[in-house]
Amino acid sequence: MDEHQFTERRACRLVGISRSSLAYRARPERYARLRERLITLSGKHRRYGYRMLHAKLVREGFRVNVKVVERIYREERLWLRRTKRKKIPREGREGTWCPIAPNQRWSLDFTSDALANGRKFRTANLKDDCTRECPAIEVDFS
Repeated sequence: MDEHQFTERRACRLVGISRSSLAYRARPERYARLRERLITLSGKHRRYGYRMLHAKLVREGFRVNVKVVERIYREERLWLRRTKRKKIPREGREGTWCPIAPNQRWSLDFTSDALANGRKFRTANLKDDCTRECPAIEVDFS
C-alpha cells in the first residue's frame, strides 16, 4: 500500500477483502503448554481419563478448570476405547444336564387355550426330555 500510495480502504476494495481481515492478527494458543503436557501425561498413563489427568496437572501446578482439560482431551482424541466385557461364569455354577437315554428326565408343561365358543380349557403335557415324546396329555376345562 505504501509503495503504490493507496489508502487502506481503496487497497482493500481493489483486492476484494474486508478491512477487518487485513487487521486480523492470529493469537497464539492460550493452552499450548497445557496441551503438550496433557498429551505426554496421557501417553505415560494410558488408562487415565481426563479427570485423573486434570488431578495430575493440578498437582504439577497448572491452574486450569476440568472443563478445559476435557475439551483439549477430546480435541486431541485421547479418550479411551471401550472394550466389551468378557462374561466370566460364576464359580460353583453347573452346566445344564442333558439326558442321554429315555426315561432319565421328564418335564411337565401347562398350556391354556379357548374353544370357538369362548370356553377355556387347559392341558397338562408330560414330556420325555431325551426322546421328546409326549406319552400323556391331560385335558380339562378350567
